[in-house]
Amino acid sequence: MRQHERERLMADVAEFLTTATVPMTDATMTNDVFRYTDPAYTRRELNEVFAAQPSVVALSAQLPQPGDFVADDLSGDPLVVTRGDDGVVRAFYNVCVHRGTKVVCAEHGNARRHACPFHGWVYDSSGKLVAIPNPEAFPGIAERRPGLTEVTVVERHGLIWRLPAGWGEAELIESLGPLDDELDAYQVNRYVLDRSEVLHQPINWKFVIDGFLETYHFRFLHQSTIGPFVRSNFGPTEQHGRNIRMVALRASYDEHVLNAEGPVDPMPHIAVVYVLFPNTVLVWQGTHHEVWTVHPTAAAPDRCTIRVSVLIPNPAATEQQQRNWDRNWAILMGTVLEEDFAVSRRAQAGFATPAQTQIVYGRNEPALQAFHRSFATLID
Repeated sequence: MRQHERERLMADVAEFLTTATVPMTDATMTNDVFRYTDPAYTRRELNEVFAAQPSVVALSAQLPQPGDFVADDLSGDPLVVTRGDDGVVRAFYNVCVHRGTKVVCAEHGNARRHACPFHGWVYDSSGKLVAIPNPEAFPGIAERRPGLTEVTVVERHGLIWRLPAGWGEAELIESLGPLDDELDAYQVNRYVLDRSEVLHQPINWKFVIDGFLETYHFRFLHQSTIGPFVRSNFGPTEQHGRNIRMVALRASYDEHVLNAEGPVDPMPHIAVVYVLFPNTVLVWQGTHHEVWTVHPTAAAPDRCTIRVSVLIPNPAATEQQQRNWDRNWAILMGTVLEEDFAVSRRAQAGFATPAQTQIVYGRNEPALQAFHRSFATLID
């Protein structure tokens, strides 16, 4: 975050704190429960929202070297993302032009060439078909089917974005608005991957996003874990296009910033949550970043897949440093799996009953309201 933006944001936070108020919207908002339970609605989300918006499919830190690749089906499509010898990131449908099977079966690695396990057709890291066993049996095929089908991606801010049809980098920048410069200031592209894990949960994908967009629940759900370290019921929010930035205050903020006698850097005492619409959450934690990308399951609105990654400034140089990152990961997973996702599973079960037809978002939950209004403008 740039200095001028930091100063403006902290002035707004100080105003709320000194007047003993919290960020509020003008009114409460309701949302229909069927948006979390109806398979037809989930298919509409995928077709009308996800297909029309940029989405994060990988991290620069997963592909630091030429020849690096990652492959998964999390978005619903089998994709392989590669970094070529020219340093450029490209993405392709992971589908052999011969008989349609998956070419790259490993989840990640480094390889200049990929041979389809079915018949050994070989592609290079730029997706080009470079070898066919028994080529005499396939005259002219290499010319008519030159390689894997490319998917448009752009590498920006340490994130690799899949773009909708007709989009280029200029459209991505425009969609981010002022957040484009703000994200650039973090230099996420210089961070390295500490670890990444895929989680499968029996909840609607929006529950995952919702959990990051309010701190109202902290003093209740997280009272024995992270709750004492974060100010509950406080989340100054700004929306830029459909993207959202929410600030959370650490418990140390009052003592070290609000009551400081002289100028002090507030950044160690806050966390910044970005929702990159529709399904990626980037959390700046001061010492590191978390990236959460959530994918709906087309046929099952009560199922989702999440990739969570932790990016750190430098690889751990000592055992003690690695133990610190291990401890950070354990706290993160323990809190999310045993508290956030556990309560979401109970809510998902509750939504399946006739007890509730609408969800209520309070005036004190502005980020939640902003996120769901963005969906409403696209799909209702």
